[in-house]
Amino acid sequence: MQLYELRECLYVAHWHRQLALPKLISFSQQRLKINTEIRTVQNRGGGLVGLSLTAMVFNVSFYVATSLIVLYFKDIGMSAFLIGLSMTITRFGYGISSMGSGAMADRVGRSIPMFIGFLLGALSSFLLSFTKNQILAALLVLLIWVGSAVYNPAAIALVSDISNSGKAMPFSLYYFFVTVGQIIGQTAAGIIIEGYGYRAAFLLSSFLSLIAAIMVRLWFWDEKRDRKTDVIGDLVRGVRIMAENRYLRCLAIALSLHGIGFTMSYTFIPLVARADQKLNDSQIGLILSIWSLGNLIGMIPLGKITDKIGGKKMLIYHLAASSAVWWMYPFIQDMSTIAALMLVQGIVGAMDLPARRMILVGISEREVATAIGSLDSITFLVSSIGNLLAGLTWGMGHWVPFVLGSIINLAGLFVLLLMR
Repeated sequence: MQLYELRECLYVAHWHRQLALPKLISFSQQRLKINTEIRTVQNRGGGLVGLSLTAMVFNVSFYVATSLIVLYFKDIGMSAFLIGLSMTITRFGYGISSMGSGAMADRVGRSIPMFIGFLLGALSSFLLSFTKNQILAALLVLLIWVGSAVYNPAAIALVSDISNSGKAMPFSLYYFFVTVGQIIGQTAAGIIIEGYGYRAAFLLSSFLSLIAAIMVRLWFWDEKRDRKTDVIGDLVRGVRIMAENRYLRCLAIALSLHGIGFTMSYTFIPLVARADQKLNDSQIGLILSIWSLGNLIGMIPLGKITDKIGGKKMLIYHLAASSAVWWMYPFIQDMSTIAALMLVQGIVGAMDLPARRMILVGISEREVATAIGSLDSITFLVSSIGNLLAGLTWGMGHWVPFVLGSIINLAGLFVLLLMR
């Protein structure tokens, strides 16, 4: 008997002990429906490669628009505190959106949230190209991030649907393509902005988001699914799965502390690069893309290792390594050393997402998108504090957000070590 079939038998046996026969029949029918939908997705033209290419196109769009957004905010007159506050609100909006979008993807199917997210990104980037008003610009950047939040849980759940294996490798392949898009977007952002200005970058971002939406419509559209709007119900379902699962709550606490540390150390890299390291926009885009290159190099090999050692152990190694390298950045001036550090940070970053997605599939097979959306929601809501803390501590010394972020991340490591 294959491992997947054995897991299914144990899963049904557990529910047989817990539920009355009528509920078991209803549950079995639901499982049959889900498995039928999975087979439909597996046979659909896009497949895992098509999905990964679609996400890659959107990621190019997203990073062309957002890689140097803190510099754009600075150029239109925002202070470091206001930049930190804006990014805090942005991550807060991403978190709220993730909570409902995951449940929506389990209810209406994967294609609708992806399509909506890409269209929202396209419209917001287009409008951003025509304004320098600080409040409106911050709002439109928030909407770009919300678009990403709406699509992401659905896309990750679709990876699980297509692969149907519970392994980390399909997620590693998906994130490999996503990271390629990130590298292209970050590199292009610096070149385009330096050569043609922010408007050209935002317009290109809008066009690419629209292309990604068309790819969803061609490859992954499902005409048979329910289209009814239930925003409150989707939010409630997202909260419920977090409230009912202790392991998921503990994981959310650990990764939220990790997220605070990451946002404190990563968000202001462009500001340190411009103010202290005297890099121009194209060089800043280059070092960010080197971080993504490290991510790309590590994604597939680390996915294979994750399948062997397990998701939790890989996350422990990831958090430990993160604190070891994050604090160093503001103390470096030499360009070659900066590039080497960013490459290492990228490889360390590749340890994260396939491991946490593998854990989430194991926690909830029936509501995998809801679980992903709930975890992303909590971690982004809490980690948004990191942007604000970075803005508040920036004046104490440009190194303070990086060092303090590394220390806060160690608290997340401690929680992860205590999880059982």
